[in-house]
Amino acid sequence: MKLILATGSDINYMTKMRPYLKSIEKNSNFDKNVLVFVGDGEGLSLPFKSIDISTLLESDIQALNMNKCVQHGDFLNSNHINSITEDDDVIFYTDGDIILQRNITDEELEQFRNFKDGDVYVGYNESPTDTLLNESNRLGQTGVKVDGVSDKPWDKIKVYNTGVLAMNKRTWGKLLKDYVTLYPSVEPMFSHYAKQQWLISFLIGTREDYNIIEMPYHIHNHLHFPSPQGTTQDRNGDVFFNNKKVLFKHKW
Repeated sequence: MKLILATGSDINYMTKMRPYLKSIEKNSNFDKNVLVFVGDGEGLSLPFKSIDISTLLESDIQALNMNKCVQHGDFLNSNHINSITEDDDVIFYTDGDIILQRNITDEELEQFRNFKDGDVYVGYNESPTDTLLNESNRLGQTGVKVDGVSDKPWDKIKVYNTGVLAMNKRTWGKLLKDYVTLYPSVEPMFSHYAKQQWLISFLIGTREDYNIIEMPYHIHNHLHFPSPQGTTQDRNGDVFFNNKKVLFKHKW
């Protein structure tokens, strides 16, 4: 079983995510590092020996959204990433505005390599108690209603930050299938592109065959909201949580 670190970009985002790719080259001890490039990739090369390029044509994306993000599992339609992974391999798929600050520790490696079918490793959004209802109010509800979605208790279902999301390939495939089925109905419910995060959270929070494992702040720590108590930053810009260096520093 391999641990895969994957992220994605199109040609317009490449410059912005260079710092992340550089940090992966420096700090990653994942078994494989992959950039999923949305486009034909003609002439694309990276100055990073440890990062593979997996091209993904827009026409192969089953649920194409406005920012071409495939964190819901559409990256599996890349022939290269599909060919280098097995069903039990664990794939961490992340946003591109991140810095990988360190190696995975031995303890973390043991945990990640033991993720089972249905396990979804994901961290908090605004807080550990943030809900789909809170997020829906941020996303610009349009008034569109969807049977089986709008009638759920959104105030009782957590919303997560899917900027770092991990599960085994088999579970990614299930998420992709579930997501593609609902996305055409849910897409017009909100105006903001983070509807993708909302729908992923809805699926893993309402379907019994997903088992959410909540990611601590020393794994993924982001500034989409004020940082949680216990978060510090040193003079070099490195971020810590309760004196542990954070693995994925996001939007700092």
